[in-house]
Amino acid sequence: MAISRFSYASMNVMDVEAAAQHYVHVVGLRETDRDTDGRVYLQAADTQDHHCVILNPANTGGVDHLGFKVSDLADLDEAAAAVTAYGLPVTRIPAGAVKGQGEGVRFPLPSGQQMLLYFHADKVGYLTGMENPNPVSAHSTPGGRVTHLDHTLISAQNPQDDVKFLTEVLDFSLTEKVVDPAGNTLAAFLTCSHTMHDLAIGPGPDSHFHHMAFGMDSRTEVIHGVDLLKEKAVPALEYGITRHGIAGVTTIYFHDPSGNRNEFYNGAYLAPGAPGWVPPIVWQAEHFPRGAFYYENAVPEAFFAEVT
Repeated sequence: MAISRFSYASMNVMDVEAAAQHYVHVVGLRETDRDTDGRVYLQAADTQDHHCVILNPANTGGVDHLGFKVSDLADLDEAAAAVTAYGLPVTRIPAGAVKGQGEGVRFPLPSGQQMLLYFHADKVGYLTGMENPNPVSAHSTPGGRVTHLDHTLISAQNPQDDVKFLTEVLDFSLTEKVVDPAGNTLAAFLTCSHTMHDLAIGPGPDSHFHHMAFGMDSRTEVIHGVDLLKEKAVPALEYGITRHGIAGVTTIYFHDPSGNRNEFYNGAYLAPGAPGWVPPIVWQAEHFPRGAFYYENAVPEAFFAEVT
């Protein structure tokens, strides 16, 4: 089976209109659709698929499910069989149940968050157009200059359980990990594509969401994003713009109106694109503060305590 990339996050929000305003005018996505259940679908500038974020009306924030695209329709049957054999329940999702999307298979990770694999997505085209386009989006486009939804981080009481499932059943590659003195995995970074991580797992309660990251073309664009957050009075991480030791990226974190954490970021290294080709980078737990926040060499207490 071939899972080709992290494609979208289906998020629960308490005020759909406020959330839609945030993801358009702060993050910089474009609204592509709505459905009869009140869901709002949004996409980034440099992606043709129907959506990269779904906003679901709900009583609390958090993640409903994470969508990953497969390379062939037959991969869905293969994945369903492999997940069932591993002992996790699989639900078949009919075409159209998620608007703009074909049939899929849905199942929980060992930590409880839901994954949905699918093959077909309707095409909405690039923001700049599909015929004789300009090379960049208009500067009048609202929000941050994000190019794509890059990755997400979820929390787990035992991250190693998720790592085992993702690598042994779904053929993800482990690129970096944080271990305690006994060698137990405290955090893990995994890829199913050519980026350093499509899915990361950190310490925290099962079934919860930590953040989703929106890629930008340069560090300069991240700085522009921070200026925008200040202009829009969106509270951001107390460190302001900073850098991770893990992946080496430039980053800033902030929240949507329902408390779901977002990230603007740039600069992740490329991964090999095939499981097991390159041994993962290992961070000892005592060095994790530098791995998390390279400049400050400290992790704010709220960074892992605040999840939705």
